[in-house]
Amino acid sequence: MDSSPSLPGSVQIYLIESQPLTLIDTGTRSPNSRAALEAALDTRGFGLADIERVVVTHAHRDHMGLVQSIRDAGANLECLVHEADAALVEDFPGTVRSRVVGMTSLFREYGVPESLLERMQGDRIALLNIDEAEAESTSVDRVLREGDRIEWKEFSFGVQHSPGHTPGHILLEDDDLGLLFTGDQIMGQAIPYAENFYLSDVPDPGDSLRRKPRFRGLVELRRSLRRLRGRPYKLFLPGYGGVIRNTDRATRDTLLYYEVRLQRIDRGLRHLAAMGQDVTAYEIWKALFPQDEPLAEMRSHLLLLIGALDCLEEDGKLVTERGSDGVLTHHHC
Repeated sequence: MDSSPSLPGSVQIYLIESQPLTLIDTGTRSPNSRAALEAALDTRGFGLADIERVVVTHAHRDHMGLVQSIRDAGANLECLVHEADAALVEDFPGTVRSRVVGMTSLFREYGVPESLLERMQGDRIALLNIDEAEAESTSVDRVLREGDRIEWKEFSFGVQHSPGHTPGHILLEDDDLGLLFTGDQIMGQAIPYAENFYLSDVPDPGDSLRRKPRFRGLVELRRSLRRLRGRPYKLFLPGYGGVIRNTDRATRDTLLYYEVRLQRIDRGLRHLAAMGQDVTAYEIWKALFPQDEPLAEMRSHLLLLIGALDCLEEDGKLVTERGSDGVLTHHHC
């Protein structure tokens, strides 16, 4: 199905021709995506109104964008989403806007100067119309959890909670055939990004630095991928990039992508520690990336850096402190 120009190619959705008739993901809420879905269903003798259930692998617009449109077309369907992503599905515009505002506070805490923060927030807010046009809030009928099973008449899929790309990302496993629907957690010819955002505006009383609770997506993504290493799957059916047959290699390649970047940041911190310097995430960005890069790429790289710092702290390789200006600084142990 066609996706947004800002997304990596065409999203793959899956029709399970059993009772109940089920879609795994839907594509974006766009004329092209809807037309492609209707045409594909027509080749199988179905229409939108025949869909009885949608399983959403995670709450991004290219995976849940058409759920409400399918309902509006007459389908009496059940929508299944992991409990950690359900609130986003049920209030897509409000939650996305809240996270955009929270991203500004996050970047401020990690040392991005105010003049740049204003430009970055303005640029991101300008893109919200794309998010809001390509996904519509809809009700969630069943929340999923680790270990649940999704039943059809003849078979069932197991639900694996695999956070990282989003808090509620799930994988669906066909135990008998050795198939794993991987959503965006592992893709062909693409690497998932890891979300990173505040979960609350109230500082964590158990944190000595009084940091606010945060979804640390790269920490979670690395943990989720490590659980998949060496598992004897025959095929991965991802959200992008075709069918993946060398499943363990795909898992290891995704892990390696981030491990290489973690090692690069770790080396930089070691070098700065040898010179007795503490640095902010923004200062690390200035050392590693072109300072004239587009604002969207800058956001992505800053989130990657913050995620890498989270991982290094998780590994006991990093000490984080808070300066008198409220900005977090870091040095290698």
